[in-house]
Amino acid sequence: MPLVRQSVTLNLETLDDRLVPAVVDLTRHGVSAVVGDAIVRQTEVRTTGPGHLHSIVKLEASEKDHGVEQGYNTTARHVQFDEKRDHRPTRALTTGEVPRVTVDGKDYREFRLDINQKSSSPKLSVDEVRLFFADTPNLKGYDPATGTLTAADGSRLAAKFALTDHILLDARTTHGNGAGDMYLLVPDSAFVGTKVGTYVYLYSKMGGQSGAKANGGFEEWSFRSSCVPTQPPVDVAAGSLSGQVRTMNGQGIGGVTIHLHGTDSQGGIVDRDTTTLDDGTYTFAGLRPGTYSLLEVQPDGFASRGTSVGSVDDEVDGTVAANTDNVVSISLGVDGRGLVGVNYDFIEGNIMG
Repeated sequence: MPLVRQSVTLNLETLDDRLVPAVVDLTRHGVSAVVGDAIVRQTEVRTTGPGHLHSIVKLEASEKDHGVEQGYNTTARHVQFDEKRDHRPTRALTTGEVPRVTVDGKDYREFRLDINQKSSSPKLSVDEVRLFFADTPNLKGYDPATGTLTAADGSRLAAKFALTDHILLDARTTHGNGAGDMYLLVPDSAFVGTKVGTYVYLYSKMGGQSGAKANGGFEEWSFRSSCVPTQPPVDVAAGSLSGQVRTMNGQGIGGVTIHLHGTDSQGGIVDRDTTTLDDGTYTFAGLRPGTYSLLEVQPDGFASRGTSVGSVDDEVDGTVAANTDNVVSISLGVDGRGLVGVNYDFIEGNIMG
């Protein structure tokens, strides 16, 4: 099944001067704020039927925690912190499952938090949120002192996203269990370098602020279900195209000019030249997604014997221009393609050959 990018456009209210205080107050209906590169927003989200929201982790503070709770989603057992110990306390989550939304032309990934507090003390602080990415779903060993997670090989994984300002919520603004209390919109750029199947770990800590301790049951992180996997974003200038000018027996030809022309995803015109190295290889790096053409300037003393169409992320991608062996057109990072194109070779024979 082909992967289709899904986007939802939200209307975001603008706060006065869009300042970010040390404590962000979301205790009123509809309040939203920009926190670093992320957006937090008070909201009420009720399920519309089975499968609408999917829980990834539930946290419930014990008496010894004095109202402070922390934890993260993983398939590892036993759980490390205050993850609720029911029949399925936490679950794996992948990049492709996290829905993408668009706010003011910028892409984000959406997470939802539901809190449960006593009516006599309804406020709760969200003090820390971190995202980690890995190829396996069962990591454990979070270190609160360093904010890192133990990788499968024993090394320490740094968070690709961190929210450390305090977010203040009030459980009275929603209707209790089953209704969401906060959107967390993480910039899509945090997911650069992941794949659809890359596992996402969401660590959070709550109840660290006076008068906003956890007291009334579990808190639950969830995500809105999507019909199709959501593709990871691409680094805007991480693309490259490479190949070789060579003879029919594989010998590289140095000093040959290769011209790159095209239009990138932002509408910019790209017009660049490079010269092959002694072994005949060439590379154009720092490319945005776009549609490009490679042109070989025919070297003296040789006659063209064809062009080898290369591949982008292991999929053949390219069309040789009609009536020439020296031009190939490529879609780089377009329509779901990757950003690394290789083996775009120009093949030469000597004039008498």
